[in-house]
Amino acid sequence: MKPFSADSRHHWFWFAGLFALAFSGLAQAEAACPNWVETASGSAFNISALIADAGSANAALDRVRRALSKVNAGGGCAIFRDRPACDETMALAKKAITALESCSTPTVSSNVDRKMLE
Repeated sequence: MKPFSADSRHHWFWFAGLFALAFSGLAQAEAACPNWVETASGSAFNISALIADAGSANAALDRVRRALSKVNAGGGCAIFRDRPACDETMALAKKAITALESCSTPTVSSNVDRKMLE
């Protein structure tokens, strides 16, 4: 018996399978987040672990933005004893934000988020 013949009882299963396969491909079409980001000096941050902890790329992006905003609101790296380490961490956070923005769905951002990145 041929799988696509009109007298086949299973031709609807083939059609349903192809239909499901087509839509699963569309669902996976969004950009994948990188696993790691790294600065020129070699510092690295695990983006995939952050996404796993936060539950989604959008939640991870919000979490990193809030942390960066808190440091900036507190006076930036000038308040820390080891300023070069803080500067490196801030650069890594900005790279993480850029990576997360490339793979998360766009959301409406507030003026606080815009000011934080400037």
